[in-house]
Amino acid sequence: MICARVRPGGQKQRVLLARALYKKPRILALDEATSHLDLHSEQHVVQLLGGLPMTRITIAHRNETIAFAQRVIRLNKGAIAEDIRLDEQAVPGRVTT
Repeated sequence: MICARVRPGGQKQRVLLARALYKKPRILALDEATSHLDLHSEQHVVQLLGGLPMTRITIAHRNETIAFAQRVIRLNKGAIAEDIRLDEQAVPGRVTT
């Protein structure tokens, strides 16, 4: 297995993401998938993923990770605290929580 060797966190995340995208899934679930990337790399990955024809479910803590989302569901103690649907008129890259 490629990821069994010791690799920096960001490199391992990129390899795992590439493996997931190789199969061209219709739905992609990402749990903190870019948390070990630097901000520039994370923004690049998020923008590229946004252009792919698939449904993405992203679990993240950083606003930069969800900046291009169409819908944001914020949880608090396991319950839905907010369900925000962002329209096309919203400013890309700007999400406040």
